[in-house]
Amino acid sequence: MPNLNGIMKKLQRAILSTGLIIKIGSSQFYSADQKRMITMWTVSTPTLERTRNGWRVRDMEIIRTASQIDVVMTLKEIWEQSREWNKEEP
Repeated sequence: MPNLNGIMKKLQRAILSTGLIIKIGSSQFYSADQKRMITMWTVSTPTLERTRNGWRVRDMEIIRTASQIDVVMTLKEIWEQSREWNKEEP
């Protein structure tokens, strides 16, 4: 089985090298139905939001899932797209 944590960190660093900030977070809860702990993964990016008091930075959630493979595939898609954006710049 591949080391998904390592793959996620490598993809996150690669995306960061293009100038896009991606945050990966996790939280756990107990599932009474499954009688085990479930880890939820969140991928987000900081964005500017206008409020009554001016502008503030707020994290925009891209995906929230219990599947680490879904997180890796989402990061892969972001990485591929960010590489395309960098190719288009003169």
